[in-house]
Amino acid sequence: MKKLNVALILFLSIFLMQSCQKDDLTTPDNPQAEKAPQLPAPESFIMPFAAFEEARDEDDSRSTSNWLYSAGNVLVWNTILTVQLAVPVVAFYESFNHQAAYQGGGIWLWAYDYTASGSTYQAKLFGELLTNNEIKWDMYISQQGGFSEVHWYSGITAIGGAYASWTLNHKPFNPEPLMSIDYQRDNGGGLEAIRYTNIIPGNNDNGSYIEFRQTDGQGADFNRMYDIYKSDIDNLMEINWNNPSNDGRVKDAEYFGDEEWHCWDTSLQDIDC
Repeated sequence: MKKLNVALILFLSIFLMQSCQKDDLTTPDNPQAEKAPQLPAPESFIMPFAAFEEARDEDDSRSTSNWLYSAGNVLVWNTILTVQLAVPVVAFYESFNHQAAYQGGGIWLWAYDYTASGSTYQAKLFGELLTNNEIKWDMYISQQGGFSEVHWYSGITAIGGAYASWTLNHKPFNPEPLMSIDYQRDNGGGLEAIRYTNIIPGNNDNGSYIEFRQTDGQGADFNRMYDIYKSDIDNLMEINWNNPSNDGRVKDAEYFGDEEWHCWDTSLQDIDC
């Protein structure tokens, strides 16, 4: 009987171990049982510039200097995005057209080819689930006939998309930091903000940034905002406007020589604030 009890205990132990191992493979905490993490929302990476992309006709007799000055400063940063960051930005958008393959250890890989600026590239986007409800992202890009496996950007995003933090590089043949991107979203308050900061080592504009914010617009005269900070002269430019009416205002002590708001109406004509 004693031998039978020992055998029974041994059998139950092995059975329970096997059951636990099987359960471990199917627990929601095991990456193999999970679907691939959701790709970051575009708004956590790409700042919107549409409101200032189109200048008005030069023949327009209306005075639009306040709006034009605001638009010109915003477009300087937009140029950085569309020219210097064309390759990684296109790679980011292209990732939404592909499926991830599980690599083990909680890591997924999106691998695909794409075309940008007349060249063909190979992208490898890795997404790794972290233990604190975050996802770590790393993008490697190779150019056909050119550079290979350049670590173009990395980032951390919150599961659910409440925040994101990115670091972008440039100069693919000799990569160095270019820009940090910080994004936050307040679902309850309707506030959304994204900031690009110059992090080029030794650059005169290191620390300069542009920040875009938007609210749900309820009860606010202005529901869209840009802050543009120039570190070399320690100057903050503030731009507020209303979407969709397009009236707005700008404050820039260095340019205007005062701390006052300078406004434009829904036709982009200068008016008193």
